Amino acid sequence: MASIAIGAGNGLILTRSKPLRLLTLLLFYFAQGFPIGLFFYALPAWMSVNGASTPQVASVVAAASLPWSLKLVNGFLIDRYTYLPMGRRRIWIICAQGVIVTSFLIGALLSPDARAVFLLSALGFASNAAVTFQDVGIDSLAVDIMPEDERARAAGIMFGAQLLGIAASTSLGGTLFQYFDLPVGLAVLAVIPLAIMLFGMAIRERDGERRLPWTEGEAHPGNLAIQVEAWWPLLKSSFKALVVPITLGIAPILLARSVPHGAFEAFHPELFTQIAGWEISGYTNLISTSSLVSGLLGLVIGGWMVDAIGSRASLLIGAGLGIVLLTFMGFATDLWTQDWWLTTFIILFDILALLYIVATIPICMRLCLPAVAATQFTIYMAMGNFGRPLGAWMASWTAGAGHPEWLYFCSAIAWACATLLVLFVRFPEKGTAVDEVVSGLPGADGIPARID
Repeated sequence: MASIAIGAGNGLILTRSKPLRLLTLLLFYFAQGFPIGLFFYALPAWMSVNGASTPQVASVVAAASLPWSLKLVNGFLIDRYTYLPMGRRRIWIICAQGVIVTSFLIGALLSPDARAVFLLSALGFASNAAVTFQDVGIDSLAVDIMPEDERARAAGIMFGAQLLGIAASTSLGGTLFQYFDLPVGLAVLAVIPLAIMLFGMAIRERDGERRLPWTEGEAHPGNLAIQVEAWWPLLKSSFKALVVPITLGIAPILLARSVPHGAFEAFHPELFTQIAGWEISGYTNLISTSSLVSGLLGLVIGGWMVDAIGSRASLLIGAGLGIVLLTFMGFATDLWTQDWWLTTFIILFDILALLYIVATIPICMRLCLPAVAATQFTIYMAMGNFGRPLGAWMASWTAGAGHPEWLYFCSAIAWACATLLVLFVRFPEKGTAVDEVVSGLPGADGIPARID
């Protein structure tokens, strides 16, 4: 009764409100899109227009991508260390959001030019490293507090909102960079992540917790019961959950997902601004529009579609159509100067890529233990994000060596390998994954979320 009174009196308790849980995912994933849109689209286009070469652009993209590949370390840290009076995840989320804002403002003050590869790479690495901590914190928070019937919907919101954030930052950043230059663009882009950080300070995970370190509240008993206070149990439980064959089967599928993205981010600024003759704002506006379209589809129907036809069927549809599209793009070099085709290709691929990732998220969530959710889910996501720098590296030895069509062929091959695994690996259906994969491991039962 006491905990009910505390929650009722203070409000904004995530475990008490489904709309608040979904809103929190939406806002923080929207914020994640800002560093991604900036360093993977708007900034590379600005660099290309201002004289940077493809290898220089690829270096910045690869540096911004690297933290996403290394974020499995974040999961171990977030599971092992936290400030429980504020919840298991929220202190990490707030601090990471603060680093994103600070990185943008530092870039605005230093005002590097387009060939300042080291400084731009450092800013890209720092802000995206912060995003990965925020990403891991939000993902593991979703695993902690969301019941099974919310997870497919949550997956659609996660990536739909992220794409909306990418759309907003790409379009706004491209326009600001073109008309006002880099410092003004970075300063303006810092405003929305700052506002979302303040929202994170206002909510709480569970009844009776503190909003901020200096306010009243205490650690929730459930969090105290499952918090891992030593490295060896954390490592042991995580390893046991990951080496089960069914969990290993998803690794290459996750890895292949982002290979085309890394390749596009390195080569497409050159394709659009130099080969096709687009202006920087035209390219960034297309990326923004495509992200907006696919993001809205993810928010509205992405989770519903995966629920309706199943994760496996969704993966097969997304990956199979993507292979056809990538292969055609490789052969259709005569169309690379046609605006209608470039626009069609970007929008179609973004929609298919969104279906691909939304289909994999519920599977990964079902395989996670609450006690090590940050570590386990992060390892799954790191497997996927490692494809991004691989794609950027692939762009260097295909497009960079004068054979850009092979960038698309190699991307299609990566997705074809994933499709074969989807055909032969049978992932558990809803409600059975935890029993099949983590039976007997510590924390397998978790803590049931409180629903409206």
